[in-house]
Amino acid sequence: MFLYEAYAQIGVSIASLCYYCGPVIVMILSPLIFKERLTKAKVMGFLVVLIGIFLVNGQGGVITNRWGLACGLASAVMYAFMVVFNKKATAITGLENSALQLFIAFLSVAIFVGIKQGFGVKIPEDSVLPVVILGLINTGFGCYLYFSSIGKILPGQSGFFETTDADRTAG
Repeated sequence: MFLYEAYAQIGVSIASLCYYCGPVIVMILSPLIFKERLTKAKVMGFLVVLIGIFLVNGQGGVITNRWGLACGLASAVMYAFMVVFNKKATAITGLENSALQLFIAFLSVAIFVGIKQGFGVKIPEDSVLPVVILGLINTGFGCYLYFSSIGKILPGQSGFFETTDADRTAG
């Protein structure tokens, strides 16, 4: 919800840039949460990301919409929470994890939209099948693949930054 609010407030490019800081947050927290080493190569990668953010944002001027920026950064924090808590929740995996998360997300969005716009939903008859297909295949199957594999990724940084032999030996 934070990401979509950021899209509406500050645009897709800056909101997406904020959102994709989520893996960087996980990388920064991984020494504390997962007891992983933060190597020089990973710190250099983090600095390159910060420079890239500055260069991209510098081209667009100053963001004056603080609410939109706050939503974009909150989406990054929520992304990091999702990754961390999914790695910590070892007792629930695969389809059960996906179903539980989708159900909780459905309830959260339904309450949010209900409060913001009312609880009446009108879906045109010719749109029901595409919505069901997107919900089952794109969201449901995609979440199943993601959440069933995230527990198999050992380090918190895996999948975000490739670990090489040089990283393992670097101080």
